[in-house]
Amino acid sequence: MFINYRPEQLADAKTELDSILKSNRETIDSLLKQENRTYRNFIRPLMETDIRINEFFTPVSHVNYVNNTEETQEVYNYCMPEITKYGTETAQRKDIYDAVSAVYEAEKKTLTPEQTKVLENMLKGFRLSGVHLPQEQKARLMEINLELTQLSTDFFQNILKDTDSFEYIVTDEKDVAGIPEPDLKVARCDEGWCFTLKMPSYTAYMTYGPNREIREKLYHAFTTRAPQNAEIIEKTLKLRKEEAEILGFRRFSDLSLERKNAKSPEEVISFLTELAEKAEKQAVEEMEELKKLAQLPDTASYDTGFYAEKLRRIKCGYNEQEYRPYFEHHSVVKGLFDFTEKIFGISFVQVDVPVWHETVKVYDIYKNGEVFARIYTDMEVRKGKRDGAWMNNWQTRRINAEGRLVPATAIICGNFPHATEDSPSLLRHSDVVTLFHEMGHALHHLLSEVDEADVSGVNGVEWDVIEFPSQFYELFAFNPDVLKMFSKHWQTGEVLPDEMIARLDGVRTFMSATGMLRQIEFGLFDMTIHADAYTADEVQRILNDIRKKTTVIQPPAYNKFQHGFSHIFSGGYAAGYYSYKWAERLSCDAYGIFTEKGVFNAEVGRSFLENVLSKGGSGDMIEFFRKFAGREPDSRSLLRVNGIR
Repeated sequence: MFINYRPEQLADAKTELDSILKSNRETIDSLLKQENRTYRNFIRPLMETDIRINEFFTPVSHVNYVNNTEETQEVYNYCMPEITKYGTETAQRKDIYDAVSAVYEAEKKTLTPEQTKVLENMLKGFRLSGVHLPQEQKARLMEINLELTQLSTDFFQNILKDTDSFEYIVTDEKDVAGIPEPDLKVARCDEGWCFTLKMPSYTAYMTYGPNREIREKLYHAFTTRAPQNAEIIEKTLKLRKEEAEILGFRRFSDLSLERKNAKSPEEVISFLTELAEKAEKQAVEEMEELKKLAQLPDTASYDTGFYAEKLRRIKCGYNEQEYRPYFEHHSVVKGLFDFTEKIFGISFVQVDVPVWHETVKVYDIYKNGEVFARIYTDMEVRKGKRDGAWMNNWQTRRINAEGRLVPATAIICGNFPHATEDSPSLLRHSDVVTLFHEMGHALHHLLSEVDEADVSGVNGVEWDVIEFPSQFYELFAFNPDVLKMFSKHWQTGEVLPDEMIARLDGVRTFMSATGMLRQIEFGLFDMTIHADAYTADEVQRILNDIRKKTTVIQPPAYNKFQHGFSHIFSGGYAAGYYSYKWAERLSCDAYGIFTEKGVFNAEVGRSFLENVLSKGGSGDMIEFFRKFAGREPDSRSLLRVNGIR
């Protein structure tokens, strides 16, 4: 039913992958020899060949991200080019394209909507891989894809190496005054206190560290990581531009949007620019208030986190440390599960299966009394683990080639503070929000009821609406009724008091215009640089120009944020980072419907499950939203929920 993690897989990975790819090629050749090809006897077995690779490679790739070693890097660096080569080769085969096209033409009147979407996506994928191009251009696309794969890997490894290799020792007690005790316990070392560039160590000092000089040293180290990535960015943009031109597009951004909901780069830039204009005045006011509190002659980027925390305490009456005892890691996870059970009618049961680290927990999800899906949670920080938080889809819910129902599996990861000798893992509220966000992604994959693999779960979802369920779910981390389900003091069992819950609503919209401009900066930068093959110097100039329009306090000249922008250079967001704001329109609107009709309203929960989550990528997300809401999306909700006037 479920695939289990195999610790020995890493040692056998190269041989296993070679065997899978060889078998896949033989399977495809055999499928093509069939005289009467149909959706059932050709398309489903064809999809299974890709699934075999994904189900093999997901744990290999995942372990490289969460337990990074020379061995995991070596295996990953072997597998990734081989998979890329195979994928490009397969997507460029005219005989496969012709066979898929023939099935589509022969059966399009009897296909289900899901099957139609599968075939339409497949045919588009072939075209965007250059299936109709001359062999010379196909070969060049293969070279480009292999080069881009290696550059992406190198980009990530450079960041990880610089992140893991830096530490700053603080020896004077006055330089850690005001830093929360849980963070100090984690930082404690023989020489004093050790702070690193990993989260949450870095954010602990940048938010609470009283020594401005130390804050700048940490900030400088963080924003100058991986200088060699400048060359990688230059090469990446050049190759992406060439790829787009070979495929008949003027810009890589045009090629990227072929698989997205937005219609053109101009539409995206206009959307982001209009948002920036609406947020700018309030952002200036927010930063002026912060400067007034700081009373520095030159308030800098490495000051904003520190003084924002002080300002937040004054304006919202919010002290993050007062809340952490109420957000014990496992209690929060249980509360998240309880909430999810209540609105979607599912349940979570912990199971004992092999895992890659002792802190990983595994749960089977039950629906209507039967096992429906499985989720792994890997949420605690450790050395060798990539920064941030994310969801990996492992198995996809589907009817396979043998006609058997296969359930879904997903993994959610984060970097929460680990337990100490004196206390369990106590979360910041921002960690709670992150957990809800990743759970939203996971539910989108796990609760799919689509039978066709290529459009089940998160597969086939347009990239600029894939953040809809995750951003929708994170808003519940601020909801009073939901908070009461899990915010219990780890020592006394006391539920978070109402007045403390009320303060969180102010925290949610605190300096929200500044935060929105920051996201808009990233989105505009991403979309703009993917218009051409810019040099490293030109990339910096573009970023500087965008910052003049979106940043109230300009960062220091040494800040090379782009060298760590893994979302677009080592992730799936190239010419797609705008997706967060694009999807947030739907998220905020959907959340408004829940709060209006009752957070635990079973009918609303069932409607969201049936019309959005269970549909996966089987159709147009905007249409799914219309069915759930009974109307068009209301874009004003994005500003309203974010408290932007």
